[in-house]
Amino acid sequence: MTERSLTIGNEAEDKGIEFVCDKYSIAKESAKRYRRHYRRSLRDMDESIIDNNTVIQKLVEQYTPSELRQLANGKALHRESSKVIHSFNGEKLTIGVMSDTHIGSKYTDDDYVLYAFDEFSKRGVDFVTNSGDVCEGLSNRQGHMYECTEIGYLAQKQRAIELLSQWDCTPQYMISGNHDRWYMKSAGANIVRDICDNIDNAVFLGDDEGNINVGNDTTIRLWHGEDGSSYAHSYRIQKLIESFTGGDKPDCLIAGHVHKMGYFFDRHVHCISAGCIQRQSSWMRSKRLPSHTGFWIIEMTLNESGIGTFKPEFFPFYV
Repeated sequence: MTERSLTIGNEAEDKGIEFVCDKYSIAKESAKRYRRHYRRSLRDMDESIIDNNTVIQKLVEQYTPSELRQLANGKALHRESSKVIHSFNGEKLTIGVMSDTHIGSKYTDDDYVLYAFDEFSKRGVDFVTNSGDVCEGLSNRQGHMYECTEIGYLAQKQRAIELLSQWDCTPQYMISGNHDRWYMKSAGANIVRDICDNIDNAVFLGDDEGNINVGNDTTIRLWHGEDGSSYAHSYRIQKLIESFTGGDKPDCLIAGHVHKMGYFFDRHVHCISAGCIQRQSSWMRSKRLPSHTGFWIIEMTLNESGIGTFKPEFFPFYV
């Protein structure tokens, strides 16, 4: 409204319609219209005052007098953002972790697997994982067959069933690795799936990777890969985590293939490089590749935010 309109409306409210009609020589309808606009402006002003008072009250509650003076003088505030730490309490989950068992290789002793099973039993693990290369397979590399205690698909499959079926306490989750897939590439045979089909508590999650969902939609991902070792043990895991899109990241990654052990925390993912059950083979030694032989037991707590605490423990075989 213009200043003149507000003046007429104010006088119409205070002194009456007849007064402003005579003073300003306007019709009654015009005088009533000015009064309506004036009354509406008062209501809007009252609401604005209430809103402003609410805002002021929030500012007083949120900022110190010194900070309020800075704001009044047009200066920016540089305050550290608040940090919320979720609860560390939750349901306990214990996992037995093996990888690269290479059953059928002369560099893998059955006792290594059985020692792991014994420790898993003592610690009461909720399930066991194997991140690929369950069997040694049979490649076209010259002399490879002489490194095998069981030669061929049927022999290695049967030996794996006999050995792995000795764990019958809780589920075993497995994926295939590149050694397992040599049978797939040469004859279309999926040896890890076939092993799991013959062990009651074994579950085949997929070729090269597979997910286990636990707790409140927490994802544990087993992964194998067909890349090679990196000079820094963490580098391979870091590049893998970088490659995941934001919505596809697991909460925990358990990676096999390179026979290296390590725990890393990157992009909010708990990462385990699982090591192996196989000793260093002659091929690995020829390539100057160390082999970290052993297994893991991981204890974590799960709550509404995902993983609350994460405690990995590696059990090395000094071979």
